[in-house]
Amino acid sequence: MSDAEATDTAQPHEPHIKILRGRPTDAEIAALIAVLSSSEGTPAQPPTESTRWGLPVDKLRFSMSNYQRLTMQQIAHLKH
Repeated sequence: MSDAEATDTAQPHEPHIKILRGRPTDAEIAALIAVLSSSEGTPAQPPTESTRWGLPVDKLRFSMSNYQRLTMQQIAHLKH
């Protein structure tokens, strides 16, 4: 029997949860498993792409009609 065939067969494993005392009902075990599985958390989200849309600094800028009053240096500063 090769190694690939050996890994395909089901191997017995240790249980993840062991009940030490008492006789819980199926509903109690289901509730316990639901609580434990929900406490795992969610997988990490991929980082979002940064965008300059909606930055608070946009509210500090002049309206388009006021650009004629600005110097070239001020306009260059606002573009960054």
